[in-house]
Amino acid sequence: MRIVIIGAGNVATHLGLRLKQTGAEISQVYSRTEKSAKKLAEILDVPYCTELSLINKDAELYLYAVSDIALQDIINQINTPEATHIHTAGSVSMNIFEKYAANYGVLYPLQTFSKDKEVDFKKIPLFLEGNNESTVQVLTNLATAISDIHFFADSEKRRLIHLSAVFACNFTNYMYLLAGEIASKAEIPYELLLPLIEETADKVNYLSPKEAQTGPAVRNDDITIQNHITLLEYDHDAQEIYRLISTQIKRKFSQQCDISVKII
Repeated sequence: MRIVIIGAGNVATHLGLRLKQTGAEISQVYSRTEKSAKKLAEILDVPYCTELSLINKDAELYLYAVSDIALQDIINQINTPEATHIHTAGSVSMNIFEKYAANYGVLYPLQTFSKDKEVDFKKIPLFLEGNNESTVQVLTNLATAISDIHFFADSEKRRLIHLSAVFACNFTNYMYLLAGEIASKAEIPYELLLPLIEETADKVNYLSPKEAQTGPAVRNDDITIQNHITLLEYDHDAQEIYRLISTQIKRKFSQQCDISVKII
């Protein structure tokens, strides 16, 4: 099956590499940015283009790994209704292809990707959705080739899965950023937080998140909480984040205590 990869970012790069490992026939890479397109094309040893009008029209599968915002505009300009069209977005409905193709679907990998960080694609859960039996079969074959884990989930379930992922990954990573900024004020390197971060992540392999929760909020330690809020007086946004999360932890773990946490 001839595949055109549309996009050359983090998801496209890792997906392309995994497809190449499986022996898939990737015929072309498209990206609006020549630097990105050329880099991925060199890695995959395939031609590339930066104009939608130059995308190959003879591919059997078009795999879209672009931003949600760019997806609709690109689909509008690719006129290959006989092929199968699959996007990789978590929050975009499968039906975005409805007016443009007879066979279409979604392959959403539940993972965070960075170009320079290797991942074991075989361990990544894939969430699939196809509009008909033919597309479902294409998706099943594709998913089975690149990962050991796949499920079928409709667009509404996938939106919730993506929302869950934002909390588990994107928001968590932002907390690392805040933690690093605070650590720098204490003149200690961010790297000293890594053992704590690693242990916290590893612990939920053995305990539920509720069982693994520690800290002043779960202990109802209001004195420490107020001291921390005072230390954050240089950053009112960080104060509000600390206050809100502490309040929510207290609410989850105790309905008996006074859950109001004031910013001083």
